[in-house]
This record gives sequence, structure tokens and C-alpha cells, in this order.
Amino acid sequence: MRNTILFFFIFAIQASCRAAIIPQVDKRIEIMSIVSRLAGYAEYNDNVALEYVSAIHSYFDRYNADTLIGFARSIREKSGISFDAVMSMAVNLEQKGRRFSLHPNWRQDIDPRWSSDDVARFVSLLNRFYASSNAESFFKQQSSYYQKISHAFAEVLPGFDQSWYFSYYGVKPKDEFQVVIGCANGGSNYGPSITNRDGSKKVFAIMGSWSFDPAHNPVFPQDSYLPTLIHEFNHSFINPSIEPFTDNSALHSSMQIILDTMHAEMETQAYKKWETVLIESLVRASVIRYMMSQSNMAVENTENEMMEQLNRGFLWTRELVALLGVYESDRSRYPTINDFYPVIIDFFKRTSAKISQLRTEYEMKLPRVVSIGPFTNYAENVDTTVTQIIIRFNSPMIGKGYSFATGQLGKDADPVIGVEGYNSDNTALRLNVKLKPGKEYEMVLTGRSFINIRGYRLKRYVIRFKTKAPALTV
Repeated sequence: MRNTILFFFIFAIQASCRAAIIPQVDKRIEIMSIVSRLAGYAEYNDNVALEYVSAIHSYFDRYNADTLIGFARSIREKSGISFDAVMSMAVNLEQKGRRFSLHPNWRQDIDPRWSSDDVARFVSLLNRFYASSNAESFFKQQSSYYQKISHAFAEVLPGFDQSWYFSYYGVKPKDEFQVVIGCANGGSNYGPSITNRDGSKKVFAIMGSWSFDPAHNPVFPQDSYLPTLIHEFNHSFINPSIEPFTDNSALHSSMQIILDTMHAEMETQAYKKWETVLIESLVRASVIRYMMSQSNMAVENTENEMMEQLNRGFLWTRELVALLGVYESDRSRYPTINDFYPVIIDFFKRTSAKISQLRTEYEMKLPRVVSIGPFTNYAENVDTTVTQIIIRFNSPMIGKGYSFATGQLGKDADPVIGVEGYNSDNTALRLNVKLKPGKEYEMVLTGRSFINIRGYRLKRYVIRFKTKAPALTV
């Protein structure tokens, strides 16, 4: 392949309409991630891949003052180059030897945040940086890690059905699917695409790597990574499909109302534009349609995915999934997803009119902390003889986990030394604590693992208190 340097592959699956998918590590993705990391892009500074990230910094930190790194900072500030815009540049690069050039169709495929002038300057500086840093040497040093991570990703691919996309979106099975592992991208995943010279598409799932065993080896459990893989490939079809409708005033108005109402939830996921919320809504609902179509997908897994999207703020997902079922069942009337957009536009118009009601109804279903004991929250004179704190919830929790985050007072303010567990009906959790006199304590409960039996997640809840001052000595 001219566009990509393929280091290693370990597993291939056959789809009825396409050749095998071969997972790979791609130097274009890696160098763009490294440049973004050095430039301080927060989303490219995940450190979960401890050993690989350490190797990156050990090798490349000496080039922090390179002109390319400064330019990368400036275009982020000026044009918002970040997240998927970075990976959009990566897949629109062609590499021959140690030099990069642009794919012939880059102008139609690259993220619009890239201006033509910035693209030209970036590629020029990238070539200089790649040569001066001898990046090729770094990639050779990491060859064993690339082999390891490619081998581990074999756990995901056997469950992936690429033929579904051609049927679902109503396109001919000529597009090429490519899975690339972003070794240092952590929990960030991307789904760009490029147009080949013959007019076909190459669609990418650039998968992050966020789970490791105790020996720091990458692992890719299918139940965690497969939905993300399905999600990212959906982007390659959904993202272009909305382009004819971005000037639709009714759609713009409806989505803006939804975004304004769900601003806090969307902001935490870096979804700041109504177009992005529309794309994510359709992609996430389509993932569920995919899961519903697969006989090897348990109903429980599909419902868990549904609840995941509701808990992320996409409160209209269940209704949208049902609507896309209408699209799937009447392909004579709606041959492609674009033919269905008038119905989609009307759906979001109706959704925008009731979005506040949807939010109220959703929040009524959330689990809540109703009390803590043996003292009240924000108490000022807690006795240091207290060795346990009991947290009570208004509804039974699944009882399989708990999740805490560090609060504003820092890790030193966390009093918990152990978790005793839930009570018999999972409505209370008992924590073991050790308290010092005259000290302020804080713990933050998150919805990551505090989930009730209906699948709804706890909203972030802060527990803070202060112990009695030490007794004065005479």
C-alpha cells in the first residue's frame, strides 16, 4: 500500500463483500499524535500507555522547540485544529520513504478547519521535523511494541461485520475498511475517510488503546472495543451524509435548541457544534441498529449500549433507534440514508420541542444519594472515632462496583482506606475510613460505576466534612 507503512499484522477476517481487514500501526497516525502531544494538545496527552508514552517523551522531548511544534500550537489557537482534525490530516498524507506528500483528493476530504496555506506549511515543516528528529529510528525501536499491540487487537476483529455498512447505508460494496491502532491515543478514537483515485472510499477506524494488564501489555476485550470500532466506521458514512443538509434552517434551529439544553453534557465530550451533535446522534443510534442486526449480539449488550448513550446526554436515542428501524424496513422508499433525511429533520424538530421535558424525565430516573452517616454531609465537627461511612441511595444499585474521583482538596483529603461493600439490597455502601483531628475531607462519587439496576448513572456527588479540632493540652 502506497499510503501506509504496514508494520505488522496478525489476524484477518473475511467479509462476504470485501477483502480481509488487517489491523495495523501506521506511522502517519503515530507521527501526527506525537506532534500533537509535544504541542500540548490535551486530547493527545493521554498517558495510559505508560511504557510507550515514556519512550515517546524520552526520544522526542528534545525537539519541543522545533518550528513544527510551535506551528502546531498556533493553528490550534487560530483554527481549532484538535481531535479529529489531527487524524484527518494524518490519513490525507502519503508517505514514500521518509517524506510526506498530500493525497491527490485531500481538498475534498480533509477537515475544514485546515486552510490550504496551513496544510502546505504543516506538511513542509513535518518533513523537516521527521528528518531532523530521525523519527524513523524511533519507529524501528518500537517495532516489538507494534507487533505486540497488533497481536492483541486480534481479540476484536472476529466479531466485526463490515458487510452491514453497505446494506445499511445503501452504498455499493467498493469501499475499503482499515483498522489502525493509535498506540498513545488512550481513550480517543476517530473515523476519518479519504477518496481514492477511482472514486471509492477508504474508511478508517483509528482505535485508541486504553486497557492494559498488570504487566503493562495492551489488551483489547471485545465487549469494550467492538462497539467503539462499530462507532468509528459509522462516522465515515454519516459525516459526509449530512453535508447537503448543513444549510437547512429547520435542522439548524432544532439542533441548536437541543445543544443549548444539553450544553453541559455535550461540552464535556467536546461537542460544541450542532452539526457534531447531529452526527454523534446518528452514529450512536446506528451502532445500536448494527448490534440489533447481529445474531451474536446479546440483547443485554444492546440495552447496555442504549443506556450508555442516554447517560451521555443523548436522551433521544431510543426514539431515534426506532426511527432508523423505519428506514431499514422500507428501503424501496429510502434507498440510502440521504433519502431518509427529511424524516430525520422532522424527528429532531419534534425532539427540540420536548427536549426540556426529556431532560426532566431522565433526571427523575437517576439514582441519588439520600443520606450519609453517621453524620450529615458538610458537617463541621465529625468525631475522629468514626471508622465507617455509610452512603445510602434512593434506589438499588447494580452492586458490582464503585467509582470515586479526587476532589478540589486533592488526594490527601480522601479518608477512605477500604470498601466494605453494599448491603443486601444494594441500597447502601459501607466505606472504611481513618480520620485525623482538625482536617477537612472530601470524596467525589461518579457515575462511572455507581449505576442503578435500571442502568441510570449517579450524577457527580461530593461528600465533604471536617473533623473536630484537636483537644488543647494544658
